Amino acid sequence: MRHILTTVNWIADSVLAWFTPGWRRKGVEARNALTRYYNYHKPHITDERREQLLGLRERLSKALLRWRKAETEVVTAEIETLSESLRGYKRSAVAETVESFFVIMVIFLGIRTYYAQPFRIPTGSMQPTLNGIIIHPLAEDEQLPAAPIRWWQTLTLGSSYCEVVAENSKAIVNLTTERYPSFLPLFTRTRIRFSDGSQATVPCAQGAVGEYLSQNGKLGRNLMPGEVVLRGRVDAGDMVVVNRMAYHFRSPRRGETFVFDTRGINTDVPAGMPDQSKASNYIKRLCALPGDKVNIARPYLEINGQRATEPGICRVAACTAPHNSTGYNALNRYRDASVYYQAYMTEGNPVTLKYTPTTPNLNEYLALGDNTVNSKDSRYWGPVHQFNILGPAFITLWPFTGHWGSID
Repeated sequence: MRHILTTVNWIADSVLAWFTPGWRRKGVEARNALTRYYNYHKPHITDERREQLLGLRERLSKALLRWRKAETEVVTAEIETLSESLRGYKRSAVAETVESFFVIMVIFLGIRTYYAQPFRIPTGSMQPTLNGIIIHPLAEDEQLPAAPIRWWQTLTLGSSYCEVVAENSKAIVNLTTERYPSFLPLFTRTRIRFSDGSQATVPCAQGAVGEYLSQNGKLGRNLMPGEVVLRGRVDAGDMVVVNRMAYHFRSPRRGETFVFDTRGINTDVPAGMPDQSKASNYIKRLCALPGDKVNIARPYLEINGQRATEPGICRVAACTAPHNSTGYNALNRYRDASVYYQAYMTEGNPVTLKYTPTTPNLNEYLALGDNTVNSKDSRYWGPVHQFNILGPAFITLWPFTGHWGSID
């Protein structure tokens, strides 16, 4: 019977706390505060005081267990009176806030490390399945929308407006990517460095900024004083959640979208796509499993001599809008004639992914972007090993566009 009462009380005091009587909530708070004080100050409490505190807690626990209102109120009042003489019993609001913050951070980091991890899409390699960070150019004479519209765009699109103007004559020296600390790995910024030593920061991936500057003729020349270097609306990339537990209970599946780290992968290769180089995590479509013999026969992907039938792969191979019109295409023998770096998947050369049952961490997987014309993937730098894989991306949290919800 006591176990049943204990369970009922736990439900009442936690799950249904808002619906329990005020006298009971006050009693539970008093018991918790007394327990906390006792645990914190146990080494310094005298035997007499210890007996007094434990006695009060026992009486209050029994009254709460039996839902005895009068006795609960009496013991609660005794504890409140005693607390006036106990140094350190009443904690400051600052201490409570700091403690709550650290508890929340520990829970967040635990969830992120072992269960579910948020991941921001920085590039366009998975479009149209997932959006990367996009710059929408604005004309120099185009007015910004009214504040309510900008607020709504920030909420729904994660958008922000940026403008960089050259104060004097200078040239762009280089672009560098900057990321926030590892516990907030959701945002990417690009720093533009100029020849006069000045800098400007844009809330966007390096590749998108470089493409904008190149298309608008801002690179490789001196900018005039007052010239607009960059002016536009930046829409945030999709924020997805990675299920880090899934592959502990099942094997990766061909055709699903997954996230992996780049340990041991030489992603910094000459491909004309600097936005994806030196990133710590990538998101691609898992297109082939260990032991598969893979061949690209444009626009199709062939697995073990047959065209792949998984829905996500078929959409890319169909070459219908909003996907690009090239489907899957292998690379030429060399990625860049100036460095003679041979690609992993070249035309007319199928590859077989390694399957090692005795050392499963070395099993190989093929990772390809849905936007194959702008994706630095396994075609360039080779397979992903099992030890690299974090998990499948299963839901888009934000922004609230057509991609919101489950990922296919």
